[in-house]
Amino acid sequence: MTVSSNVEALKTSVPAVAQMADMPHRTLSKSMTFANLDQYQYWHAVGPMLGRMLSNGNYSIHQQYEYLCLFAHVIIPKLGPFPGGRNIYKCLLGGTGSVELSQNVQKLSLTARVAFEPTSYIASTGVDPLNRHTVHATLAELRAIGSASVDMELHQMLVNELTLTDREEKLMSPEQISGTAWKTQILLALDLGQTGITVKEYFYPALKASVIGKSVAELCFSAIQKVDTQGVFEAASKAIETYMQTQSQTDLYFLSCDLVDPASTRIKLYLMELDMRLAKVEEHWTMGGKLSDEETLLGLKMLRELWVEFGIIEGMRNEPERPSLPGDPDTIVPFIMNYEINPGEALPKPKFYFPLVGISELKIANVLTAFFERYDMPEQAAVYRDNLQTYYPSKDLAVATDHQAWLSFSYTKKKGPYLTMYYH
Repeated sequence: MTVSSNVEALKTSVPAVAQMADMPHRTLSKSMTFANLDQYQYWHAVGPMLGRMLSNGNYSIHQQYEYLCLFAHVIIPKLGPFPGGRNIYKCLLGGTGSVELSQNVQKLSLTARVAFEPTSYIASTGVDPLNRHTVHATLAELRAIGSASVDMELHQMLVNELTLTDREEKLMSPEQISGTAWKTQILLALDLGQTGITVKEYFYPALKASVIGKSVAELCFSAIQKVDTQGVFEAASKAIETYMQTQSQTDLYFLSCDLVDPASTRIKLYLMELDMRLAKVEEHWTMGGKLSDEETLLGLKMLRELWVEFGIIEGMRNEPERPSLPGDPDTIVPFIMNYEINPGEALPKPKFYFPLVGISELKIANVLTAFFERYDMPEQAAVYRDNLQTYYPSKDLAVATDHQAWLSFSYTKKKGPYLTMYYH
């Protein structure tokens, strides 16, 4: 069959498949009430796709209802006003308003993820213009439910190290605050696992760094030292710090951690790189040659293949001042890397984020399907295109270019290729 006939056949079969996957969402909608129109809009704009992700990931029917109810009752009330042309607080996530869906892809599993910035209307009225306060109540509520396990110690230790305090916020004039392109300081992400939820916290220290006159890297490494009372992150953290000192044009971007016991958490340090060349990717992936083991180099080989097959256009990028929007070209977004630090390990593990906005959805799906076939992931190769169409049942994947926005890639011998697609 030709590509076009494949697409037409897929589109014909999708409505029935999507309708079956939508059943829990549609069933809950019959008896679900919301406090206001914003919450209602979030439920009907994002809920159906989350429901399809859970169905496509072979979650039990009980888990599908559990996680959809969690989304409705815990997450949606913390998303603030629904976007719609109003002058409201703008989150740096590129999904719908303050929430973004993504999906982890491994050889034998698909895991749904929900990232969001806890916010409320007071971030839009001037009471909390830098949106600092809603996150604390959100974490307390997540801790109180049975679905998630949340250890608050890291949040409590890091929040003042990496985000503005009351005193520091007062140092900013109203004009400085209103003129700040990115106000987001904390995001949360929930990995909706088959055996429970992992809660992750993302800290964006750029505002604090600007106000107190330090670099983001200085804040991040200092924060790690303060939480690492047993020295389990010291060696890998120092390796990253030494490498970053060779990068005069690139600072760290943000830090994340799992909200578990501090001694067993993973800490990830992210950088954003404007020099969009494969040579620069290779330099960061290997930390200038510091990471040269077989596992790292095999992962780099796979990364190179994806880079070429996606047709990434090389060149310098400008620093983004907004999330990507429909119609943006494929030359607007830089790339992101992270280095994962695990307790007791001397060196970090690299992960690369492909910016995919502006590339045909069908091309991306075809590249990934071929990749899954090459690297012994036949179950994912068999369903990736079909699943994507169920997420966007009214879209022509050969024409659309704005939905598969970011793809993260890492590799370990133990788990094989590990990819996460971020959807807009």
